[in-house]
Amino acid sequence: MDNPAYALGHSDGELERLRIQSRFVEPITRQFFQEAGIGTGMRVLDVGSGAGDVAFLTADLVGETGEVIGTDKAAAALTTARQRAAAKGLHNVSFQAGDPTELTFDRPFDAVVGRYVLLFQADPAAMVRALMKQHLRPGGLIVFQEPDWTNVRSFPPAPSYDRCCQWIVEAFRGAGSDTNAANNLYTAFAGAGLPSPQMRMQTFVGGSAGCTSLGASSGRAGSQPFTHDGAARYSNS
Repeated sequence: MDNPAYALGHSDGELERLRIQSRFVEPITRQFFQEAGIGTGMRVLDVGSGAGDVAFLTADLVGETGEVIGTDKAAAALTTARQRAAAKGLHNVSFQAGDPTELTFDRPFDAVVGRYVLLFQADPAAMVRALMKQHLRPGGLIVFQEPDWTNVRSFPPAPSYDRCCQWIVEAFRGAGSDTNAANNLYTAFAGAGLPSPQMRMQTFVGGSAGCTSLGASSGRAGSQPFTHDGAARYSNS
């Protein structure tokens, strides 16, 4: 079964959009990862690295005694990630192009992490299963953060914002992506043959300035956009 194509591509403009998105999402990702147990000295595999933001966040959590290897099928995105890592002076993070379920590494990882990755998989459970079997050490962690667009809305209603959100959902669904992947995290982990994961959900709430951070304008002063992200964590113990 082929995975759906990444509908937004990997142009310079899209990589910049991902960096802007990361600045908005980073505090919640950091919280999810810290609560899951990502910490100093760990060796971590980041899947679907893109421009590298999750790998950089994780590198900060594991510190100089830890190591992060980021992977992505898009070599062009990893070129940008490597340039950014060099500019930041990071020595504990590197990147490797390819499908993480097919790549080989010299030793297993303490944790496998990903943000906004499973929604682009035709069979999320198969990906989680392969990552666990091929790359995770006994006692290791698998942590994924995924979006839930089920209840994305503005209040008071801002028609322009709500219409833009509708277009986003329709575009991704048309490309075969799961815009409610957070809802399906439990199914993905259970389908991989894993016990029930620990799960968390966070809601993004912002005013008109927050809409700008999300790359959209509410069209009405004081309107608040609501979006949701969920995370699931499994310990291979």
